[in-house]
Amino acid sequence: MSRRGHAAQGRAQVVVPLDVITVDAGRMAGDLEYMVAQLDEPLADPAPLNVLYISQLAREQGMKVLLSGGAGDDLFTGYRRHRAVALDRYRNWLPFGVWRGLERASARLGQRKTWAQRITKLVNSAGLEGDNRLVNYFRWMSESSLRALYSPDFPAQLTAVDAAEPMLEFLASLPSQVTPLERMLALEQRFFLADHNLIYTDKMSMAVGVEVRVPFLDPDLVDFAARIPTQYKQRGSVGKWVLKQAMEPFLPRDVIYRPKTGFGAPIRRWMRHELRDLVGDLLSPASLKRRGLFDPTAVQRLISQNLQGRVEVSYVLLSLLCVEIWCRRFVDHSEG
Repeated sequence: MSRRGHAAQGRAQVVVPLDVITVDAGRMAGDLEYMVAQLDEPLADPAPLNVLYISQLAREQGMKVLLSGGAGDDLFTGYRRHRAVALDRYRNWLPFGVWRGLERASARLGQRKTWAQRITKLVNSAGLEGDNRLVNYFRWMSESSLRALYSPDFPAQLTAVDAAEPMLEFLASLPSQVTPLERMLALEQRFFLADHNLIYTDKMSMAVGVEVRVPFLDPDLVDFAARIPTQYKQRGSVGKWVLKQAMEPFLPRDVIYRPKTGFGAPIRRWMRHELRDLVGDLLSPASLKRRGLFDPTAVQRLISQNLQGRVEVSYVLLSLLCVEIWCRRFVDHSEG
């Protein structure tokens, strides 16, 4: 179906035709294996499928090139973690003992609700220092909780592996005077943007012969954005503040300042309902035992707790799904 939107350009009204693509759990489940195969890696994010569906529609309508607003958050701020880092200067106002008390209190909130998870992460991050605190914002779950899912033999193969090491080494190479928020944006651009968003956008669009260009990554604009002080990027709770100010003459305020909406899918609901059979198949005890990476008992416990609503770990389960899909596609086939 389609609807029509309006954008203000000066005093003129520009009418923009919009197409809405409806995606259900069945379609996503059917395309999940294709997504992992196309990406060549177990990237656990439903957003690549959205790129695929949009690119397919564009191709059907004769469009071979699309423009993306990607990199705006990575250059000018916009993620929740940027707001947390910007407020970090208030952390030192509270004694360490108070932070420890908040950490213990947050543990009693449980992990059933997303807001409780965010509070817990914020408090736990506050207990870390320097670059370790910045890197912690990128974790889906704690290192101890993740290792509890490993099979008994798998940790022995990871003795010299630290997932945070590449990011910490990169941050260590930056001048010491670079502010925490600038360091966070540098992380976004080096890892989250380059190794995540741009990768899946390029691969999924090119899968149907569509090229996606990213105007925000014009070298002159990237250089200019790097010279803008962070107080003009993250202003209180408003991310991309300077960019939004620059766009006020051209776009309605309700468009510019509307709440941020992720480019995702209702994974939390689907994991408990529509994708339940897929989880039961790919993450069955027999499948996990055969793979040897994750402990079947620990994973089954996590699945059960998620179904009961005792914890919210849908994206962790999606990660496990994608690992198993990737192994079946690239490990099992290569061995056969």
